[in-house]
Parts: sequence; C-alpha cells; structure tokens
Amino acid sequence: MASDKYLTRKRMLQKFHFNFYDIFVLLFVGLFALLCIYPMWYVLVASVTPYSEFVKGGVMLWPRGIDFQYYQAIFSTRSFLNSMWISVSKTVIGTLLSVMITSSMAYGVSKTHIKGMKTINALVVFNLFFAGGLIPQYMLYKDLGLLRSYWVMIIPGALNITYFIIMRNYYSYSVPKALEEAAMLDGCNEVRTYFRIVIPISSSMLAAIALFIAVLHWNDYYNYMMFIANKPELQPFAWILRRMLVDQTMMNQVRKGAMSLTNTLPPPMALRMATIICAMVPILCVYPFLQKYFTSGITLGAVKE
Repeated sequence: MASDKYLTRKRMLQKFHFNFYDIFVLLFVGLFALLCIYPMWYVLVASVTPYSEFVKGGVMLWPRGIDFQYYQAIFSTRSFLNSMWISVSKTVIGTLLSVMITSSMAYGVSKTHIKGMKTINALVVFNLFFAGGLIPQYMLYKDLGLLRSYWVMIIPGALNITYFIIMRNYYSYSVPKALEEAAMLDGCNEVRTYFRIVIPISSSMLAAIALFIAVLHWNDYYNYMMFIANKPELQPFAWILRRMLVDQTMMNQVRKGAMSLTNTLPPPMALRMATIICAMVPILCVYPFLQKYFTSGITLGAVKE
C-alpha cells in the first residue's frame, strides 16, 4: 500500500513536476508570508493616504490617493530630525566599535594555547549569566562620567557577549590554522595576521554580526530612558516612536505643528503610521546589501567536522 502511494507521488512528480505536498508547502508559505507582509503594507498605505480618505476607515489594500502630509508634519518637528541624526550616528559608530572590539577580543580568546585566555573567556561568559544589577550599573556609569552623555548609548555595548561567543567559536573552528601559520612564516605577527588574513576570510561572519548589532542599536531606547532621560537633544528615534505611541503630549505637539502646515488636524493613527515607516526604512535599506550573508549567518559559531 505504501509503495503504491510512493509510486503515485513519483508519477505525479515526473508528469507535473510537483505533487500535493509541494502545493501544501507553497500555500502554507504563501499564507504565512501574507500574514507577515500585510501589516507592514497597511502601515505604508495608511501613512500616504489623504486625510479625507483616511477618516473613512475600512480595509485599505491600495492607497486612496497619495499625500505625504503626515511625513511633512512629523519632520517639521525639530525633535524628529535631531533624533534621526542621533540614531543614525550611534548606530554607525556603535556598530563599528562593537564589531571591532568584540571580534578582536574573540580572536584573541580563541587562542586557548596562550596562558590566561581560558580564564578571560570564563570571566566574559560568566558576565553573560550574572550581572551586577541596574543600581550598580548606574553608579558605575556615574563614576566613569558617562551618565547623561551621548557615549553612554555606545561605549557600554562595545563588547557584545552574545556575539563574542559566536565569533570565538567561528575563529576556533572555521578559520584554517594553515593560513595563519603560513602568514607567520612569511613574517607577519599576530596583529598583521588578524587584519591581513583573518578578517578578509571572515567577512561573511562579520557582515552578518554587524547587521544584528546595527538593528540592536537602532531599536535601542533603554539606555536613553535609564541613563539620560532629561536631555531631549539626545533622544534616539526609537524613543520618539515610543512617545508617539504612548505619549499624548508628544502627539498633540506634532498635530499642532501639522495644522499650521495643512490647516487640518491629522488623525493620531496616521501620524503613528508615518513614524513607524520612518523607523523601518533605514534598516530595510541595509538588508538587501547583506542578504547574501544571511545563509552563512544561520550557522555562525557552529562546530564543523
């Protein structure tokens, strides 16, 4: 009986180049993709739909006209432009700094034959499971002079312990030792070997990790909320987005600014939609350039035989 079913599926595959299992998989994947994409599409459509059409409500599959008044409204507010600059700068600087420090330390710790490296590795991993807590962290930042400064959003995250473990495993098991030995024989020291040999062959891993760290920096508002808070000129865009969603004072400020431009009071929901799109676009623009590294990123740090 089982052999008959197998032969039937085989004949269908030979004749039509697909079978019922393929159809089920395609339908399931297509439905799941639709469930993921439609909310984003709805937000985009709502953010460009004119006010007169937006107030009608209902399901919007296509824009009922194009109007960028909501984007004009939010970017006419000075805090939006300033917060966008803060988020872009801290994402770029924080990502570069974190990748550089985390990767160089992971490479050093991966050399377990060097005395003391196992101890350093244990201390770093220990910090992943046990931390001092928020109050000691606050006091430490105060003593270091980081409190209420721009750098408190960048420097504390320079060493990412999670990606440190991934990078360490990658350098331990995926970088050919023969290449390092050959570089040493050609006169390179450890530093030159790292920058001239190891980094070029680790570009896929570093690019994937850089993307993950960049997303963390772009979406981070915790450090601002905990360690800055009272300096509006340092608020990141993620914090602006949060305020647009929950702070009625911020919403009223933006609506009044929009009214001076368009003589209409835009609906809060439309302004929230436009703010969400502004928060999504920068990261979405980076993804296509790093798409080819995603496959290798899935197996980062895996032990290979």
